[in-house]
Order: sequence, then C-alpha cells, then structure tokens
Amino acid sequence: MRRASFHLAGFIRFRLIALSLLALGFVTACRQHPQPRLLVGGAGDQRSPAWLPDGKRMVYSSAEAKSKNTADLCVFDLEAKTSRRLTDDPASENSPAVSPDGRFVVFHSDRTGATNLYCLDLVTSEVSQLTGGRANDSLAAWSPDGSQIAFQSEGAGDPDIWLMDREGKEKVPLVFQAGMDSTPAWSPDGRTIAFSSEQGGNPDIWLVYLADRRMVRLTRSPEFEWKPAWSPDGRRIAYCRGPRRGFASLWIMNADGSSERQLTKQGKWDDFDPAWSPDGRTIAFESNHNGDFDIWVLDIEP
Repeated sequence: MRRASFHLAGFIRFRLIALSLLALGFVTACRQHPQPRLLVGGAGDQRSPAWLPDGKRMVYSSAEAKSKNTADLCVFDLEAKTSRRLTDDPASENSPAVSPDGRFVVFHSDRTGATNLYCLDLVTSEVSQLTGGRANDSLAAWSPDGSQIAFQSEGAGDPDIWLMDREGKEKVPLVFQAGMDSTPAWSPDGRTIAFSSEQGGNPDIWLVYLADRRMVRLTRSPEFEWKPAWSPDGRRIAYCRGPRRGFASLWIMNADGSSERQLTKQGKWDDFDPAWSPDGRTIAFESNHNGDFDIWVLDIEP
C-alpha cells in the first residue's frame, strides 16, 4: 500500500511538472509571437501607420476610396474607431511621418510625376512641397526636436540618406555610398539614425552617428532587414526581416543589435512598417494577412 501511494504521489508530481513545462512553453511562445489585432481594415489597402503624439490618433495611407495604385492620407481615431480623410488628390500620398509636435505630416507623392516630399499642416490643411526635380525622394523621418528631416533620395542613382531642414532647405547628404541606403529612422536622443544598407551585402540595419558620421552594423543575417523603428525610450529597435524571395515578418532587438527576436509569425503574408505608440506599449504595422493590406497592432512587453 505504501509503495502504491509512493508511485501515485510520484506520478502526480510528474504530471504537475509536465503541465508546468507546457504552460511555460506556451507563455514563451506567446512572448515570442504576440497576437496581433486588426485595427483599420476595409476595401483596398491601409498602409504606413504613424502615431500622433497623443497616442489616440494615427495617420496612415488609404486606397479604400480609390484604385490600389493611388492613395490618400487619413487619420484614424482609436477611441471613436472612425477615420477621416486628410488629402484628396488624383496622385498618391504615402508613408506619412508626423512631426514631434503633432502639427505637420511629411509624406511622399508623385503629384509632379517624380516622387517628392510634401508637408501637410494639420491645422490649416495647407500642403507645401519640400523637394522637387526628377529624383525620387521618399520615406521621411523627423528629428526629435522637429528642426530637421532625414529622407531617402535617389538623386545619385542608388538610394542614399539625406538631411534637410523642416522647410525643405539646406539639403546635405548624410550616407552617400554605392548600393542602397534607405528607410532612415531618427533615434529619440537625436544622436543617431538607423537605416537599411547594402554595404555588407544583403540589406542590414546600420546606425550612423551624426557627430562624426561613423557607421555601425547591427544585423548580420542572410536575410534582408529594413524599415527600423525606435522605441520611444531608445532602448529597442523594431524592423522588418524577410528572404529575397518570400514573406517578411517583424523583428525586434536592443539598440546595440543584441537579443534579436521575432515578433510576428512567418506566414504566407507580409508584415511591414512597424510604428511604436508614444507610450512604447504597442506597435502598429501593415499586413496583408487577410488579402489587402490593413493596419494591425500588437502589444509589446516592457
């Protein structure tokens, strides 16, 4: 009888340990792959989310009311769950970047044939052109103090990283080299810009220090990495990763390139354009998980 009781107690302990390990594995899996939630859907593509500083609104590019080849900027109210159009032009407006004070939105558009950068005043609804010419300028990023804008320009053939003031003047090259240098993102402390570069072969995430233009490579995977996005506290960087032929997912790492981990599951769809909420608790992104591109969000652990 004692031996039977001993075996029964051991079996119960084994079952509890097994259940605990299963639970730990489930929790770990959840941590590795947070469950995204659909935020903005509808007919056509909803892309390139950009939070306003209040964390209650989001600007994005929407092709819902047009063909998939053209899009307008819209703003989504997270509390009211409603959208309002900000632009209405026959051309396409894409990749909005909200100024630190929340008043201006820089975007790129092909209104003149080539892709140039424009600035929308959210108070007056006036639009001013920041760049011109035949070179394609796109993918703007504001400095933390709102005085400068980093952007991607193809003026020399390959995409390079340039800087200009908030009025589109004093344009100077920052990263100017052979191969593609793209998708700049300004660090919250204003000292560095993260970007994607082919300097090491495949596109990887790099940093350039503004004080001396020193460059540091952060990722070294055989896949492509691009579109870095800084957490508001400057401690982490979210980015896109995908093979040359395949589908992209979202990843995250420390600001020094350590502790890389996958955020969204690899599937037969693409997850692009991560954007941190002002409180650092949520990342918005675009995904064609359901067919067309929609705006999704996922919660991030501190």
